Amino acid sequence: MTENKKASTAIFAVLRIFAVCICSLLTASFIFTMFCGIFNPGNILGTIICVFVILLSVCYPKLRRNKVPRILAKTSAALIMCFAVYCAVISGLMISGMLNAPAYAVTASTAGTAPTHTVIVLGCKTINGVPSPMLELRLNKAIGYLNAHGDAVCILSGGHGSNETEPEAVSMKRYMLDCGIDGNILYTEERSADTAENIAFSRDLIEEKGLPADVVIISESYHVYRAQRQARLAGLNAYAVYAEPGALFPTLPTYWFREIMAVTRDLLF
Repeated sequence: MTENKKASTAIFAVLRIFAVCICSLLTASFIFTMFCGIFNPGNILGTIICVFVILLSVCYPKLRRNKVPRILAKTSAALIMCFAVYCAVISGLMISGMLNAPAYAVTASTAGTAPTHTVIVLGCKTINGVPSPMLELRLNKAIGYLNAHGDAVCILSGGHGSNETEPEAVSMKRYMLDCGIDGNILYTEERSADTAENIAFSRDLIEEKGLPADVVIISESYHVYRAQRQARLAGLNAYAVYAEPGALFPTLPTYWFREIMAVTRDLLF
């Protein structure tokens, strides 16, 4: 075996070990979210892909001994590497949205007597009329933002899911009122079922009520890139801030991977 071939074999072995380690950690996170009762394309498809990568990495030395399995293994490895690069590119876009969000959001507010911008809080799952932990993080971020920006109004955007007792926006408003936010600055959008509708229906409400078209969107860190892009496509001057994941950090890979698929869908369609 030549020195170059030895070196390439060693590098590939290191890459296989790295892939097994990363995919094992991701699989553990995906399974953890399933045990928490969270099932979505992020953890379901993510688990399938990670298990496949682990099996391919472990079995690759045996597969390469025969021609047909070797071709299939190399093709699979190439496709996985392309997919990983694609995920890295989309993740870069999402991270850029996160990094820019705080600085841009501050410039959207100007002291004055009239409302200068509209805060849009994107809905999330509620449980018997009570915000889920993730939605509670968003609402607490919105409460802090509104208390710091007395010149803003707020749209709470979220429809009535099939497993929810009432529209998310209704539950969100009740939570905000209980936390001392003035009901006169709160508006509810109760029809939306996804991010695109969150933005589109909130824009309709802005036009109907004559609210400022400069908007600050509040959601999760991984979500602000897509939400901000949707808002700007809808003709709104959009900025964003995000809620820190806190205790929900172990579930982040599930939602991050689901968001990669959602961004892909938006870019395609």
